[in-house]
Amino acid sequence: MIKTCGTASSFFADAASAARAWPDLQKWWQTFLLLALFASFALVVAKLDTAFNFSVTTHWGELLAIAALGFFIPALGEEMVFRVALAGRRGVWRSALALALFVLWHPVQVWLGLPMAQPAFLEPGFLLIATALGLTCTLAWRMGGSVWPAVVVHWLTVVGWKAVLGG
Repeated sequence: MIKTCGTASSFFADAASAARAWPDLQKWWQTFLLLALFASFALVVAKLDTAFNFSVTTHWGELLAIAALGFFIPALGEEMVFRVALAGRRGVWRSALALALFVLWHPVQVWLGLPMAQPAFLEPGFLLIATALGLTCTLAWRMGGSVWPAVVVHWLTVVGWKAVLGG
């Protein structure tokens, strides 16, 4: 078994531990409460920000493809990097730095011209929602030591954004 010692092997040990841990029912309820609070906040911000367009998608096949791909990238991939590797299990400063990097990662994607980047990633309202999402995912991750609640929150957010906000 790989020991945690501050090296690349410790990242893989932390990642394996985070992926193997499965939250109990109480942790899932806490996660969905966090998700409801986050979603309420995000919808208010989106409603107040003119950059967002509320419209239910009619492209269901495309949404299903995005939902399938979105589980792995960005949800699982970003949660393993920004929550497990960077935020870790303890430390306010570490989680604050990981949160800042998570938010900054979105405009960087646009500036680098990455395929999944969108112009909305530069909008202040989007960045405020991304900050709230990062905080929500950090809380979900740290409450139970499992990456899966954070992945589910992130994934449902991406799918909801694509389905209802024209993302």
